[in-house]
Amino acid sequence: MRRELEHLIQSKQANSLVLYRMPYGKDYKLIVGNSEELTFGVDEHVAGCNGFVFEPFDNEQVKGVFISEVYGDENIQLTDDVRVLLSPLFLTQEMNTDVDCNYEAYKAQFELMHNAIADESVDKVILSRTMIGPHIEGCRVIEFFENLANKYPHAFVYAINTPESGMWIGAGPELLLKNDRVKMSTVSLAGTLPNDSKHTWGNKELDEQQLVTEYVEDVLLKHRVAGIQEVGPETIPAGQVKHLCTTFNFKSEEVNGNHLGLLYDLHPTPAVCGMPKEKAHQLIVETEGHERAFYSGFLGPVKERRYEFYVNIRCLKVYDNSSVLYVGGGLTKDSEVKKEWEETELKALTLLSVLRNI
Repeated sequence: MRRELEHLIQSKQANSLVLYRMPYGKDYKLIVGNSEELTFGVDEHVAGCNGFVFEPFDNEQVKGVFISEVYGDENIQLTDDVRVLLSPLFLTQEMNTDVDCNYEAYKAQFELMHNAIADESVDKVILSRTMIGPHIEGCRVIEFFENLANKYPHAFVYAINTPESGMWIGAGPELLLKNDRVKMSTVSLAGTLPNDSKHTWGNKELDEQQLVTEYVEDVLLKHRVAGIQEVGPETIPAGQVKHLCTTFNFKSEEVNGNHLGLLYDLHPTPAVCGMPKEKAHQLIVETEGHERAFYSGFLGPVKERRYEFYVNIRCLKVYDNSSVLYVGGGLTKDSEVKKEWEETELKALTLLSVLRNI
């Protein structure tokens, strides 16, 4: 197998790779292959292939990517020679339009969104921002990935590079949809507080999480899902912060047959977009000063109609001389700009605390 990987890379028969670790998993997984643009998102053909899906927040603005697996390893040992072997596939792009979002710009965007909530145009909307971070050399990407995986066992941790997307790295806790062809699962995740015993859930966080839970329930009802087991809400850790999470488990046969329709009705979730979804989405596009691209999209492996997709939060894109971090928070009628800004600073520490140690 190792010689196969070496030949694949040295002969340039593959242009993309992804390293990932499932939540609470111990094994690092590798997919090396060739990427293709997902013009219309995940379809039945893609769902039946072996590979990895990388979908953006809005696939009308940025197209998704699928890595068709040529080589796969379910328990890759990241030895020194493997690191050297993989490093040619960790190529960076030149930064073009991404800029750092300062407090004044964030405050102006917050006010526009908060006014829309006050006018009852939306109930909730997610405001995200970008932060300029340090450069990560290609030879240090695997070290960064490993450190993230060690520090955040609860998260889906990944490092991906394709010609279409560039290089992204992240660690997020939010399951979008899992399908093992027998059972399916999704979650409602919202509400954020510092991850310590001093901070307890208040009405803002409980209301925010309930909005997302009701949204998921409505989507499942639309798809006539029966036999749902609902667990929660419970507190889950996410690095320097914690969230409220409710889990929904149900059998694949209890869905109306349109599993991919269910996927795209769930995406983007209220936890990364808002409610009502269409109005919140439009407000985000009109207000935010950056393109989200793959931030708040979803990603994960597919294998013969089995898939496990996670929401791409707590992530960054690597450029040839710096990195750009993406963080956001949910705004409701009770939101205060200073507290929301501080929440994004806290969330950024999930990545920054690891970045500073490599």
